[in-house]
Amino acid sequence: AQVIFLFGALLVLAVLLFSGQLRASLRVFISKHFFHYKYDYRDEWLRFIGALSSGEPDARLRERVLRGIAEIIESPSGSLWLRRDTGRFEPVAAWQMELPENANAEPGGSLVAFLERQEWVINLEEYARDREMYADLELPEWLASIPRAWLISPLMLHERLLGFAVLTRSPATQHFNWEDCDLLKTAGRQAASHLAQLEAARALADARQFEMCNRLSTYVMHDLK
Repeated sequence: AQVIFLFGALLVLAVLLFSGQLRASLRVFISKHFFHYKYDYRDEWLRFIGALSSGEPDARLRERVLRGIAEIIESPSGSLWLRRDTGRFEPVAAWQMELPENANAEPGGSLVAFLERQEWVINLEEYARDREMYADLELPEWLASIPRAWLISPLMLHERLLGFAVLTRSPATQHFNWEDCDLLKTAGRQAASHLAQLEAARALADARQFEMCNRLSTYVMHDLK
């Protein structure tokens, strides 16, 4: 029994030493069950909802979404990508930084597939240090052109990736953990619902304008005849 126990303990130790993913899972388990929470979730949620609902419904909602998500982890700036009708993800808004150019993410690309499958916040510093934790993820080259890019946070809507935000390095946050990740993912889901409503409202407005144009052209053609 002692030999079996010793062998099992050594086996577990070896697995933990050589598996970055298991080490990360163990750290999360210990943090969740033996340490106090990092955030006051009531205050964070009230602040985030206040940021989304301030101003007119269509007045710079995308920038407000970015600011609300960035302020969770005290990021000074960020950019937002949304899925377009073609399925490609394109940069549509930036907060306190220039909007990246030619920085599109294809629907079948590694980045989009990982975010949609895992719904996990990508820590670029952790990715550079330990790629094993991100399986076969391959990041697009244009990410290197964003100064101090730090996190890629998904915006999920009904188990489908609506978009994602790239946030820059926070000068205050020294350690990004599971609690930051969970809060960003939850905020991303809430933000995705607001952005989807905005896109639907704009599509409806465009359809109504197109219908009015068709009616007007019909009347004009009738009078010309």
